[in-house]
Amino acid sequence: MLCILPGCNQSSTQNSTIETIVFYAAKTKKYFDFASITDTSFQIIPLETTPDFLIGKIEKIDIKNNKIIIFDRMSRAVYLFNMDGTNYNKIFKPGRGPGEYVEISAMGANDSVIIIFDNVSRKLMEFDFDGTLIQETKLQEGLWARDIFFFNDNLYFYAGWHESTLGNSRLFALDNITNQVFKSYLPFEEKPIALGNLGPSYSLCNKKASLIYSGCDSVFSISKEGHIAPTYAFDFKGMRAKYPSRRPELVYEENDNDKIVNIDWISETDRYLFASIETVGSEYGFIYDKNEKDYHFYNFARNTNLAEYFIFSAQWIIDNKIVLPESMLNLHYYSTALESGYKLEGFYSQLIEIAENGSIEDNPVVFIFNLKD
Repeated sequence: MLCILPGCNQSSTQNSTIETIVFYAAKTKKYFDFASITDTSFQIIPLETTPDFLIGKIEKIDIKNNKIIIFDRMSRAVYLFNMDGTNYNKIFKPGRGPGEYVEISAMGANDSVIIIFDNVSRKLMEFDFDGTLIQETKLQEGLWARDIFFFNDNLYFYAGWHESTLGNSRLFALDNITNQVFKSYLPFEEKPIALGNLGPSYSLCNKKASLIYSGCDSVFSISKEGHIAPTYAFDFKGMRAKYPSRRPELVYEENDNDKIVNIDWISETDRYLFASIETVGSEYGFIYDKNEKDYHFYNFARNTNLAEYFIFSAQWIIDNKIVLPESMLNLHYYSTALESGYKLEGFYSQLIEIAENGSIEDNPVVFIFNLKD
């Protein structure tokens, strides 16, 4: 059931339409087959491994200007790879002096620059893809960013509940990191009691950017015109987890199985909206086809063009493509499946070649699958 309801946008002057998505746990499907919405093209890109290019954990992955960009908080670095997986450049500037950062708290990129935010030293640093520092500046006091991203020539600062002293807003935007004239959006009255979501907490597609917040059942969208409003609302039918002790960390002890904890992440294209719904003891996937006005909740994601135990997810969507970074350990595991389990022409042979020529300790491999229009 999908209801179209009129909604009032509290963060701009424009009214919006909210689509309400009703969740019934009893009606969830066991599997959703991503073979039904992806075509037969694919890319398997092993990321080159050298002593200077060793990825610890992928915090964020993006593709801009034919470069794969990986933010690794663990190694305090941003890695850039060519689309064939060869090394291109690494931004690694730890320190407390000019042109250096103590940590990378957040990273955002467009087709020409990479912005690094260091919350410890309160710095914003702008680099080109060759790693040259273009400019750096101190971030305005009172503002904190859990994540940053570019959309429609603006840099947005995604803040959590009460993470800013610049008023009760969850989103800030500026068009230049030097003048730092901010616009604030999504005001709130009271911080909810909730665990943080897993992320990504935002998604970009051609027409809009979308956002979720922990403890909130709405998906907010930024239009190309800069209007921000709720566009989807999940109705969990009273199944939201309760916090009688007012301690979010006890949510799994204080609630029965299947009570909703959070919308954990979202990703979106012009046609599809994907999400993961975390519950006590389980997790549900979600897909909404905007063209067909049809949606599904499911327990497991599969792609029947791949081996049964190939882990599939739409967590990362870039330019209408599903981007799946996987460890070399997982790739070696996938290569043990029978060739008959892989129906995409050439997929199995590429898998075997990469496994035979690489170690399980090598950098991750990036799988890319095209979504159907």
